[in-house]
Amino acid sequence: MDMSSLGELIRERGPFASVYLDASHDTEDAAKAVELRWRGVRDDLARQGADEATLDALEAVALAPVVGKGGRALIAAHGAVLLDRVMPRPPAATTARWSDLPHMLPLVGSLGPTVPHVVVLADRKGADVHGYDGQVGRRGEVAAEEVRGEEHPVHKVRGGGWSHLRMQHSVEETAKRNAALVAEAVDKLVAELNAELLVLGGELQARTAVRDELGARSRELLVEVEGASLADGADDDAFDSAVQALVAEHQFNQENDLVERFATESGRDGGLAVQGLEPVVEALREAKVAALLVADPALGDRTVWAGDDPALLAVRRSELSGLGVERVEEHRADEVLPSAAVATGAQVLVTDRASLFEGVGAILRHR
Repeated sequence: MDMSSLGELIRERGPFASVYLDASHDTEDAAKAVELRWRGVRDDLARQGADEATLDALEAVALAPVVGKGGRALIAAHGAVLLDRVMPRPPAATTARWSDLPHMLPLVGSLGPTVPHVVVLADRKGADVHGYDGQVGRRGEVAAEEVRGEEHPVHKVRGGGWSHLRMQHSVEETAKRNAALVAEAVDKLVAELNAELLVLGGELQARTAVRDELGARSRELLVEVEGASLADGADDDAFDSAVQALVAEHQFNQENDLVERFATESGRDGGLAVQGLEPVVEALREAKVAALLVADPALGDRTVWAGDDPALLAVRRSELSGLGVERVEEHRADEVLPSAAVATGAQVLVTDRASLFEGVGAILRHR
């Protein structure tokens, strides 16, 4: 999972309150149930030392309704909510932690797919184009555009003679120009988001016309969905479900590829993979990690020493002192390792599909 959007969060000063709770509103008594869960969380954080201003700020958003079944990830400090993310499913367990670093690992493990992608729903007049950057900590859609070309003529008419032939030719040219406008907007958004998936829905002729006008990069990413339409009364839920399934499949395949790559590199002499707390910590400190793999809760309560810069970390305090780091503190590994990954631009994957010594491994950029 790309953690780059959390860069601002790790630059904030703690202590932090990190909360993960079931925020489902799918029953008649859901609001009361959420309130009771929040009260338990608030009391727990207060016992850990959280200040009233931060607790009040959290409460203002924790009780806000979430439609249907889902969870909520909240991170706050010094009376301000720094992250508020609705999760597609409730967390496996409620978490309330007051600590020097934000606890981001449940956010990684509980969120749905984070694939940057573009969704297009087209007809012969144009298209609705939506972009999603797939970054942790965002609320989803980051770009939306309604592309509309010429409206007349867009439908062929039946009949014979030269006038009808001219009309049919005009219809085809109009549809082609409209498709070119849509493709231009799509290509631009694919490039801006560095998209990994492009989903195209709409009537068959419109899809074909847009596909033919797309650039090479967009065509490589393209998956078409049948049965979707911009017409009034169309089944938007079915199209949305199809898109979500495609994104989830793409994310699963990406994560599976990472796990397989880790296994392959681990099996080679001098391979680009390490596992165990000490080798991973050393690789993070040297900014060698391309992807951090964590088996949570196998990482457990292990601790790591770190300086003010979360990328300056070591298993032993003396290592950092030897590097001239003056202010050194001991942190939970499940907090400082994801922070170091964010600081050094590494991906983070919480997985139960890899056997990781001491609950942690890494794919390296280089040796």
